[in-house]
Amino acid sequence: MKFKLGLLFFMLLIAGLVNGQTIIHGEVKDASNDEFLENVNVRNIYTLKGMTIQKDGKFSIEVKKGQLIEFTKIGYQTIRIRIESEKEPAYYKLVMEKAPVMLREVDIRGKPLDFVKDSVRYRETYDLVLRKEKREDVDMRSMPLAMLSKKNRQEWAFQEMYEQWEQEKYIDFVFNQKLVARITYLKDEELKIFMKKFRPSYEFLRNASDYEYLDYIKSCYFLFRKK
Repeated sequence: MKFKLGLLFFMLLIAGLVNGQTIIHGEVKDASNDEFLENVNVRNIYTLKGMTIQKDGKFSIEVKKGQLIEFTKIGYQTIRIRIESEKEPAYYKLVMEKAPVMLREVDIRGKPLDFVKDSVRYRETYDLVLRKEKREDVDMRSMPLAMLSKKNRQEWAFQEMYEQWEQEKYIDFVFNQKLVARITYLKDEELKIFMKKFRPSYEFLRNASDYEYLDYIKSCYFLFRKK
């Protein structure tokens, strides 16, 4: 029995080394009262794996060097941590600050921009088309000619257009005028020019930590002023 348990432990250890993933541990507290926070969502941006913190405020998650871990809770500022080393620190002690109540951005029709709610609503509306196989998932060699219909081509084109639209909407949600103006103090026409010229990519915003994102805006501002 002991031999079997030892063999199992050895196999799990080898699997972990091959996979290159390490489990980190830590805790999250409220900055205002130093109490443990619950219902904090912890997610590895790269693997999309995660967990929800319980009443004890503790978390554990698989990571790899260079990956980004995100901590979110409604009413609190989001924390993003870049894993520089899987072994240091040995234990993470994080604090989350309550997010200030701010006016939401509005679009040109005066409606509030709410990326999450809009995304869910539109996906429910177009679910029948969006959950179908994408063009790249279909094996054209085994696909009957009848399947290469105009209807299929239209649905694939819609899927691609919708994905692009959703990415652009996410950029608008994160890279918004209120935040950029607060960091750069630009306004009116200068602010519009700056945001058009230095509009970040969707991939960058999804994979950047809070520090990397704010540093990007500041660096772009200095470049903008030089020119």
